[in-house]
Parts: sequence; C-alpha cells; structure tokens
Amino acid sequence: MNLDFFQKHDIWAFTPEYMKGIGEVTRVLVSKGEDHIMSITLRAFRANMCKYYSIDYQSNRKKFGKLIGSVNCTPLPINSSKIFLQLKVRIPEFRGDAAMGYMDLNAIQTLKEKKNKKGTEILLKDGRIVEVLYNPSTVNKHIKNAKLILEYYKKERGYVTYPEALEKLYSNLDKPATKADIAILTREIMTLKSSLKVF
Repeated sequence: MNLDFFQKHDIWAFTPEYMKGIGEVTRVLVSKGEDHIMSITLRAFRANMCKYYSIDYQSNRKKFGKLIGSVNCTPLPINSSKIFLQLKVRIPEFRGDAAMGYMDLNAIQTLKEKKNKKGTEILLKDGRIVEVLYNPSTVNKHIKNAKLILEYYKKERGYVTYPEALEKLYSNLDKPATKADIAILTREIMTLKSSLKVF
C-alpha cells in the first residue's frame, strides 16, 4: 500500500468487508469523495496507518487501556485533534477475521437506534450512515472513552490543562466513578503531592 494515501485523504472511518471475487477488504470513508475499497485486511490497513504516523499500536493499546480500564476496543489517537473509536460493525464469517471498524470521533454527527433495536445508525457530518452492532448507550460509552484518551493525549503533549478537560467530561457528579475516573484522579493527586513537597 502507498502510504501517501494518508497524506492525501482525511479518513473518517475504515471497516472490514467481504467482497465477492476478492475476499477480505477494507472500506475507507474519507471526508471528500467516494469510498475507497482497499484489497488488504483491516489489520494491514491499520498497521500501514500506524506506520505512516509513527504510532506503536500495541504500546498505545496497553497505555490507554489502563486509562479506561480495558484493553478491548481501545480508541486510537492519531494526533491532538483526531482519534478513532473501535466499534463492532459485523459478525465475522471466518475465525480470525476482523469484527471491529474504526471511526473518527469528529466525523460523528448523531446516533440513532435501528428500528429493530439491534444496533445503531451513526450519521456522519456529510449525511452518510455507518451501521454498528452496538446499541446507542454502548456507542456513547466508547465516545466518552475516546474523549478522555484524547484529552490525556493532549496533556501529554502540553496542549491542554488536564483537570479542566476532566471537569468538562465529567460534569455529572451524581454518577458513580468508573475505573477511568479513579485512575485519572489518582494521577492528579500524585501530581499535587509532588508539587507540595518541600525542598
């Protein structure tokens, strides 16, 4: 695959598909123009994208998985303004085939539960619809995790003041704390303790 593809296109989503006569392919939705069908698996496409952006996928998965309390479906940050959610888009026909697709958080306009209540229709900013097998509440959970990771990513690089971002994300204080909440609060407390040390 030519890695210039990632420079030419603003990728909004990429999902695994079966195509008759070809087999396993990756459908890539971009901000402008038609969808691209890549004759490689989703894992290969993701590996090429990580290579282009110099991302250590496994390392990021472990680090950000600890932040949200799970290494499954860990969002993939690309830069300070772009992060991909992992969402289940199909039930694989063969063992080892991908079930998850990736969607740019900023490309999402609204969510709508499917009429049969067996999934969610995600409306993109240009009106296109991507169907996923999760219900809207599960999709919203992944959106929340993606926002949390993106704010942490920005803080690591000095883009934002993390406690302020945390306050925006968790304004509903009547809800029970999650593992991710506790992990972030612990980190901030340790930072404060270090800053109060007498030298």
